Amino acid sequence: MRKDLHDFWHFSRRYRQFQRISALTQGILDKDHEVSEPTRGALQKLNGNRIKCQERIAGLDLPSFAGCRSCQGACCGEPAEHYFTAIDFWLRKYSHKQVTAFSEQPLQPLPAYYRLRIESALGLGKPRTTAQGSHLRQDSRCAHLGERGCLLPHAERPLQCLIYACPSLKQSLDQATRLAYLESVRELLGISLATFNALKCEAGFPPYYGLTSLLLTV
Repeated sequence: MRKDLHDFWHFSRRYRQFQRISALTQGILDKDHEVSEPTRGALQKLNGNRIKCQERIAGLDLPSFAGCRSCQGACCGEPAEHYFTAIDFWLRKYSHKQVTAFSEQPLQPLPAYYRLRIESALGLGKPRTTAQGSHLRQDSRCAHLGERGCLLPHAERPLQCLIYACPSLKQSLDQATRLAYLESVRELLGISLATFNALKCEAGFPPYYGLTSLLLTV
């Protein structure tokens, strides 16, 4: 029971908070908007921190724990652009590795969000993928998925893919790797939130915009 609560708080909750941050971010500025120099500098610094963090995750060799090769990518069952979010787009907009297309995530009101969460907890929700990646239609799989896993260098992978932890990964991590990964997830979430805050300031939104929504995301 204690481990389940720990996994929820440190994995599932943070993943859903990231999804919420992404949904809040996508409506703040038009994609063609050119931000001010201070905001551009902040985004470039945050992107540098993101790259360093994702490279540290690469050193953990998480697929060896999760058994991704035998799974064949069950969590990679959607087109590649579905995994990139508004956070990825803005972090990389002023870099050499830009994101041209990202998934538009619906920003659901909290009552609707809680209803979906309850349905999911009761097993009433529709599963996103099958248990084995090999059962997924080839045209629906991520274009970056190869026989040995993701073909993208770690620094170019979507944040969503690195923050998400499948059940096999959570169950198989040793303590040292688990703690190192949790710290990296916490850092990536912090970078995402700082990106949201920078864009919020650029757009003239009040500092409290979105805070209640994020605090109540579970």
